[in-house]
Amino acid sequence: MNMDGKKILVVEDESVVAMHIEESLRKLGYAVCGVVASGEAAVKKTEETIPDLILMDIVLKGEMDGIEAAGQIREKFNTPVIYLTAYADDNILSRAKLTEPLGYIVKPFNERELKSAIEIAMYKHEMETKLKKMERWLSITLRSIGDGVIATDKDMHISFMNKIAEEMTGWKSEDAVGKNLVEIFNIRNGKLENTEAVEKLLLDKVLKQGVILNLINDNLLITKDRKEIPIEDSVAPIKDDEHNIPGIVIAFRDVTERKQLEETVKFQACHDYLTELPNKTLFTEHLNIELSKAQRDNKKLAVLFLDIDRFKTINESLGHSIGDKLLKQVSASLMTCVGETGSVARVGGDEFGILLSDIRHPVDAVVGADKIIETFKTPYVIDGHELNVSTSIGISIYPDDGNNFEDLMKNADIAMDQAKEKGRNNYQFFNPAVNVRTLERITLENRMRQAVERSELVVYYQAQVDIATRRIIGAEALVRWLHPEMGLLNPVQFLSLAEETGYIRTVDTWVLRAACEQNKAWQNAGLPPICMAVNLSAQQFQLPDLPDTVTRVLKETGLGPQYLDLEITENVAMKNFEFSVPNIKRLNKLGIRFSIDDFGTGYSSLSYLKNFHIQKLKIDKSFVQDITTDSDSKAIISAIIAMGHNLKLKVIAEGVETEEQSEFLRSMNCDEIQGYLFSKPLPADEFRQLLIDKKWEVSFRSRNLLSS
Repeated sequence: MNMDGKKILVVEDESVVAMHIEESLRKLGYAVCGVVASGEAAVKKTEETIPDLILMDIVLKGEMDGIEAAGQIREKFNTPVIYLTAYADDNILSRAKLTEPLGYIVKPFNERELKSAIEIAMYKHEMETKLKKMERWLSITLRSIGDGVIATDKDMHISFMNKIAEEMTGWKSEDAVGKNLVEIFNIRNGKLENTEAVEKLLLDKVLKQGVILNLINDNLLITKDRKEIPIEDSVAPIKDDEHNIPGIVIAFRDVTERKQLEETVKFQACHDYLTELPNKTLFTEHLNIELSKAQRDNKKLAVLFLDIDRFKTINESLGHSIGDKLLKQVSASLMTCVGETGSVARVGGDEFGILLSDIRHPVDAVVGADKIIETFKTPYVIDGHELNVSTSIGISIYPDDGNNFEDLMKNADIAMDQAKEKGRNNYQFFNPAVNVRTLERITLENRMRQAVERSELVVYYQAQVDIATRRIIGAEALVRWLHPEMGLLNPVQFLSLAEETGYIRTVDTWVLRAACEQNKAWQNAGLPPICMAVNLSAQQFQLPDLPDTVTRVLKETGLGPQYLDLEITENVAMKNFEFSVPNIKRLNKLGIRFSIDDFGTGYSSLSYLKNFHIQKLKIDKSFVQDITTDSDSKAIISAIIAMGHNLKLKVIAEGVETEEQSEFLRSMNCDEIQGYLFSKPLPADEFRQLLIDKKWEVSFRSRNLLSS
């Protein structure tokens, strides 16, 4: 150790001895910062010079002896002291020990003894300073870390607690120190019966065997005020240099947030995020449990499978936000209906599964189904929208319709499809007799989704004729499905299924593009330009991006917008008025025409008609069929034509099949006609030939001359 520059204060009341010590110190290379003869002077000089070491005579003249002076100095300045003594009185030495001196030198002594005593004392002081600094750092660390820390002695009496441990246990350190660990660190463990078992584990494993324990799982800390805090903790032995274990240390932390997160993740894994109902996974587990009970007790149970009728239309027309809110309200309604007699789960988009356990007879399931259907009669009001929705319910019974989850759910789903086929807003029990037809429908649905990719869809065209000039002025595009096994299917056989599955939008877009391409091809071939009428489904028409889709198709096919006539039914236009008018306006600005199809069959008020920017009304064929025999049909057609002309609209009648019907419409000044009298729907090449040879026109003129 380098002692150069170390300052030493000499406290000695015998001047000769003091001079000898001072001279020896200078020879040894130490700096003497002062020589004083009393305890009072020693305290004062220490304060002035801050020496590195004090050589203190124990016996001093005056009121304060060396021991008292050393005590004050150690307390105030922590300066190391070596006592100088000429004798070793036991009483004096006992007093001296209390001041924690770093050595004793018995007078008289030589320079070598003096040097050794000083070097040893300074070394000890340096080590003690480092140790105390480390202890302070360790104490600060233990008190500032986020974990609770408790230390005990070998008898498991608490010797230390940091601030976090105080806060978590509810015990103050000064009250806890000395108490038994399990009294303060009171934990409940799922695997250990009581606190005595915990104490025994710590004694046997940690204190005796020196094992480090991680008692993380299922630990609850019982606080002083009997609150329960989930924790994770570890226990480690404290070992000295001889590998003895004088105590243990426990570190623990509050895992409430983590436990809550784990519970949240666990909940989300088996519950629907939107409605918080059980999801299909949990519903499956629950149903399997109840199936086991029903099998054991020879009882029945019912599975109800339901969805919201025409939910896709609501979702696509009003937005997913409204759709989500509707699902939440429906979920709450179903929970109220079922109550404690069963369980409800969301198993798909708008599909719900309901389990009714322990029913005595299938009719018991009817009570629940009726209650659900009755609930749907009350409109759901969401963000200012009054939504009148209904539900279709399929019911399967264990063990009649299946003895496992898959069969019961599948058959309930099939029964729900049967309910939809019967007009929706009803329930149906699974009926094996119609299962084959349902499976065929499912097969058709699966095949339909690939119809476009496999080029199985075709467009037929039916002429629209100007009743005055007797010329073809337009054509209606009518989709057909050339099914590889079932042959040519007309729209009645598959479009309703396309609407239910949402595939209708793909079909609509494909027909629009195909019809526009064909019309442009006829024009490029030099044929007279005609207007192409294309039907839009409700789902397609209600999409906000419809104008963008139509614009893109016209641009890509090169067809002028004046040669496109979009047809929508009266019901579609009126049902979503807020979507209809903006879409029609945007498309009108492009030069595209609009027609109201099946006019007269809807439920609209005629006052709304003036708000639509349309160019044509299309009289439904149901009125045309009866005009020769039914006076009411004649009156309706006359009124529609007159009203249309008053609104400066063209009027076309569809379904014209006889000369009598044609003549009546001509007499009523109907503008255009369409029907089998002139041409059935034809493939593109046959319709092209019709435009070329105009045989239909000659035939029409001949019939017209004969009738005049």
